[in-house]
Amino acid sequence: MILFTHPASVERFLLPSGRLSRRERFLAAGVGLLLLGLRVAAFLRYRFDSDEPQHLHVTWGWTQGLIQYRDVFDNHAPLFHIATAPWLALFGERADILFCMRALMIPIWLFVCAATFVVARRFYSTRAAVWSVLILNLFPTFFLKSIEYRTDNLWVAFWMAAFLVLTGGDLTKRRMFVVGLLLGAATSVSLKTSLLVATLLLAGVMIKPRSWRTVLPALLGLIIVPSIIALTFVELGAWRDLVYCNFTFNKLVSISRPWQNLYRVLYIPALIVIFYTVRDRILMISLVYTLTLACWWTLISPRDLLAILPMYAMLVAAWLDDKKFRAPALAALTLVSVLGLAHDTKRWKNDTREFTTMMDQVLHLTRPGEPLMDYKGETIYRRRPYYFIFETIGRATVQRGLIPDTIARDMINARCHVAQADGKFWPPDAKRFLLAHYVDLGRLRASGNWMNESGTFDVAIPGTYVVLDRNGQAHGTLDGVPYRGAVPLAPGIHHFERANSEALVWLWAPAYERGFSPFHLRDREF
Repeated sequence: MILFTHPASVERFLLPSGRLSRRERFLAAGVGLLLLGLRVAAFLRYRFDSDEPQHLHVTWGWTQGLIQYRDVFDNHAPLFHIATAPWLALFGERADILFCMRALMIPIWLFVCAATFVVARRFYSTRAAVWSVLILNLFPTFFLKSIEYRTDNLWVAFWMAAFLVLTGGDLTKRRMFVVGLLLGAATSVSLKTSLLVATLLLAGVMIKPRSWRTVLPALLGLIIVPSIIALTFVELGAWRDLVYCNFTFNKLVSISRPWQNLYRVLYIPALIVIFYTVRDRILMISLVYTLTLACWWTLISPRDLLAILPMYAMLVAAWLDDKKFRAPALAALTLVSVLGLAHDTKRWKNDTREFTTMMDQVLHLTRPGEPLMDYKGETIYRRRPYYFIFETIGRATVQRGLIPDTIARDMINARCHVAQADGKFWPPDAKRFLLAHYVDLGRLRASGNWMNESGTFDVAIPGTYVVLDRNGQAHGTLDGVPYRGAVPLAPGIHHFERANSEALVWLWAPAYERGFSPFHLRDREF
């Protein structure tokens, strides 16, 4: 039985003219070389998305013997982080580590492009298959996100591998088992795979109602990789943490999205419309997935469409395939895409230094084993004293009081002397605590602050501190004792009697010993 291989409804695309003309080959080669050059530029210059270090912090945890969910918070499935941990371990601590991790995405991108070509060739013409790959890379979302170190790329690769196998011939039990195995691996990378599985089931039933008989081998394959991962986390004592982070925590976002229930009411009528009006199977899969995503996924962003963008690229290419204006259309699409990419990349400005300069400060200001408080793991190599992260769901749940803001208490308990710079994502109580007890050093803050005219200051985190003026160690008496350098201070109010009227700051002593001072901010050149 053949369900998803080449259907008779698209035979009109398989004409002798389905091969590229000489002019079209030159155009395709030119567009391909242009995209390749822009990709190299984007790899080296496009800003690092905040999700990239967030994922890398979790991956780093595995290299340190920390268990995802139990020791390091994360609300994504774990396979991507586990699989890329050995690659991270090769490089040690370095400020430009995300370039190394982006390099790991290159073979994944190449595979997705190759799979897109093969699948498109099965359904349409050779020319449409070539156009499909080019159009896919002309989509700004795919072009930029496929460069980044993120779970979505491995997820798309597993999905395309499954679809490649699915469309390769008769749906035998062996073939369906392999499809299920690949979809199970995709599920272990991203729970959005549930939408893809639902899409294939619905499309299969729409195309051939009795196709459910081929589902059992696929279901058997589907559960293998997730079962191995589940048993591993049970053995590690982190199963409840996995369930909480991936399901309970992620469900919290739906509380603030009651309007989505309206979409769900329209879901079945929309499926019926698709069933009776759509004959092209690639189009059917694309529409069913997009509809399922809009109705049932609680937090939608452009990257959630990455798995279906190859299908949309095929559809555009197939539509253009028998049009006389296909070459000018591709040229126009290329121009629009390049203009869009120039906008998204700020005309190819080098924005990677914003991250690398911060990481340079992380590695010079802190040492391995010292905690560092950031939003969601941006500083990668240091443990956070507070469990939850401040991405979209975390910020919303803390704001609504569903998760307690214990940042101040946790930082004190962990003796955390370094924190990320001030910003809009800190909860109110944490923001007040950080402003009162931490001082800016450039890209990070260390415990300390500017001293008021009375010379009194409040230490929240016990540790060794220094009192500085613009020239270095200040002169005066601290708590009635002549000040001669770094001194241990307990929590509470302290008093410094200054010898002159210069501005003074009290600062965590290791920060000063490592070359930092609030009088001379560092790493702001980006």
